[in-house]
Amino acid sequence: MVRIAPFRGVFYNPKKIRDLARVVTPPYDVISPEEQEKLYRKSPYNFVRLDFSQEPDPYTAVAELFTNWQAEGIFERDQEPAIYFAVHKFALTDGKIKERQGFYALTQLQDFSSGEIRPHEKTLEAPKHDRLQLMLASHAQLSSIFALYSQPKGSINRILSEQTEGKAPFIEVKLDGGDECRLWRITDPALIREIDREMREQRLVIADGHHRYEATLRYRDRMRSDRSSTGRESCNYIMTHFANMNDDNMLILPTHRLVCGYEPKPFLQLEEALQTYFYVEQYPKTPEGKSSFLKALKNSGKKHRVIGASFKRDPRYLILRLKNKRIMQRLAKDLSAPLRDLEVSTLHHLVLEHILGLSPEQQTNGETIRYSQDEESVLQALEKEDYQAAFILNATKSADILAIVDSGETMPQKSTYFYPKLISGLVLNKIDPAEEIQEPADP
Repeated sequence: MVRIAPFRGVFYNPKKIRDLARVVTPPYDVISPEEQEKLYRKSPYNFVRLDFSQEPDPYTAVAELFTNWQAEGIFERDQEPAIYFAVHKFALTDGKIKERQGFYALTQLQDFSSGEIRPHEKTLEAPKHDRLQLMLASHAQLSSIFALYSQPKGSINRILSEQTEGKAPFIEVKLDGGDECRLWRITDPALIREIDREMREQRLVIADGHHRYEATLRYRDRMRSDRSSTGRESCNYIMTHFANMNDDNMLILPTHRLVCGYEPKPFLQLEEALQTYFYVEQYPKTPEGKSSFLKALKNSGKKHRVIGASFKRDPRYLILRLKNKRIMQRLAKDLSAPLRDLEVSTLHHLVLEHILGLSPEQQTNGETIRYSQDEESVLQALEKEDYQAAFILNATKSADILAIVDSGETMPQKSTYFYPKLISGLVLNKIDPAEEIQEPADP
């Protein structure tokens, strides 16, 4: 059973910080070194200094900075527990405007074995260690996880929209890229109980924040080892942004791959291997050919599971379509059918491992694969930088994600990109060891 609880959010003080757009940031894991530098220069109170410090001793620096900003009144904490209704307005590349709704609340941490809160991607050890050290330094959840529930009728969003209609948000920020984020406080106990009742029927899928979730589990276990636990201490909860997977404004973007580090293969040998397993559709490496290639990849993806490929010094763009599912059944016999059928599984198991010779360990060591949502930049980087191949994927469908999660499996790393990303610095959760979280009372 999923339970939610209100909490006393920590926010930038509007009397001290007049323009939130100067201090909020993208999530730490999508910030490039160049963008990190820009954010540092943007404001001495930019959130990147906490969430993604570039200081020589980052965790000590974060502990001191977070303490100082609270003492100076840069951050202030709500006096009354609340849940926070959020609306993120954004534009698509075609100019169409969308608004994704969700809400921030606490939910009780559960081990994945419970099945109530489920991951959908594999995690890496280094980011989990980093996020744990950050929590130990700040004793706060600086960023929420992003969790999905499935509610086709959308009653939770409808309830929250009706409650806040005609009321001014207490936070409204226009971001540099044109997005707008608004937050409303919900403190009515009866309304919070109603949302809690709706959420009890749900199971959660972690969309973003897998490393933060697992780091918070470790933080909880470490805090519990120091004292007896009632289960209500604040370390037993995690700040979560809840969003409805069935909302039409919930977008999933593909994540493309740039690959290096495999033993170069003679052209004819690589060609023969690809044609053994795939139907291969070819486009010339010209501006017109690239445009046709990308368009055909998207159109083919509506009916088939296809992978776009480009290899260094190969004058063609390729669209690969698996000839026979039995190929993956042999190579990945331990995977369920929904996971085995994914393009990203075919890419990692058949192309990267079986054909190119990159072991699973090499694929996850952080040195052989670079990820990006920008297909144009990936194809350009292949020609200009020290990469051997680029792979362009279509977005994973939400139904596939649910089927895989329900089977108890996880997808390869960076299989999904939920867009837009949550903004970091809008709301924080302070972990007070003396505080007990009060879940909504049963009716």
